[in-house]
Amino acid sequence: NRGESWVASADMTKAIDRNAFPIMGVPGTEYMTSKNDGLSNYGNIITLAESPSLPGLIWVGTDDGNVQVSQDGGVTFTNVAPNIPGPRDNYQVSRVTPSAFDPAVCYVALDNHRFEDWNPYLFVTRDFGKTWTSIANNLPRGNVNVITEDPRNPNLLYAGTEFGLFVSLNGGQEWKRFQNGLPTVRVDDIIVHPRDNDLIAATHGRSFYILDDITALQQLTPEAAAGDARLFAVREAVQWLSNTQEGTSLGGAKHFRGQNPPAGTAISYFLPRELAGEVTLTISTPGGEVLRTLSGPGSRGIHRVQWNLRQDPPPRPEGAQQQPQQGPMVEPGTYRVKMTVNGREMVQSVVVLEDIWMGQVGG
Repeated sequence: NRGESWVASADMTKAIDRNAFPIMGVPGTEYMTSKNDGLSNYGNIITLAESPSLPGLIWVGTDDGNVQVSQDGGVTFTNVAPNIPGPRDNYQVSRVTPSAFDPAVCYVALDNHRFEDWNPYLFVTRDFGKTWTSIANNLPRGNVNVITEDPRNPNLLYAGTEFGLFVSLNGGQEWKRFQNGLPTVRVDDIIVHPRDNDLIAATHGRSFYILDDITALQQLTPEAAAGDARLFAVREAVQWLSNTQEGTSLGGAKHFRGQNPPAGTAISYFLPRELAGEVTLTISTPGGEVLRTLSGPGSRGIHRVQWNLRQDPPPRPEGAQQQPQQGPMVEPGTYRVKMTVNGREMVQSVVVLEDIWMGQVGG
């Protein structure tokens, strides 16, 4: 009832007395100086999540090794941690991530570095916690802080570890380091923006990092990666207007402001093998009039070419001085993007939206 009244659950933790823990070989029950200085409470809920696909299905992880699940809205909980074939210590459950596609599926990341165990621990259950399978596989040494499931592709997973960001295209069977401008740094949280479809990573002390438009990753299924060249869907673009009259500059904030994404929209494609030359991309009207020609790398892998919503520059008059030129902006509307590889044409459409200011409505 929106927080008007609350009902307490049973204790989700193991209710371990922290004061009984031995410290450097000394029994915790013996006297020692400043034993509690700088220490936090022990026996806490660290991570909690309700299933996006089934309301009332709640997962809880604690810092002393419990993974609790409730299928009745929190009335009763079952500790399924003994079913996980991981470490037997009082590890910290760093993240529980229920699937948005199947209510029986939940991902769990464990952190056991406090017991000098730096192995990565990632598990998935497909039966509400009765059985668990490790999906850490080829992840390198380092505790896992977060596991995130892509909202559009259930086989696309993101893992944040002590030493960077990793991505799996096949549900955790294989992981690849995914840095691309991201430094080797602890990643504490990962989210895919529900509106903009950007991948956002929160790091430990190195700020936030945003990868604009991850459509290419979402559409690069294992089947697509094993097939021919592929042109991915293009995100719609906005032809932004600039307000030069009210533009202001606050110098004191310049060191705390991130960069805006480049103008226009990105055109992404995948090549399963290296080509002899560059890739040619054309943007045309629905009637076939070519407005812009762009080129991109022909090497193997995923590539991205930025279209700034401009047409090709007009031809230079004979004898004119060579200076950089820009073509005119295209009008808002729908355009055609074509890529040709080895005689095979791939086509996607891109929508250019008008930037409408509310102050302009009604004249």
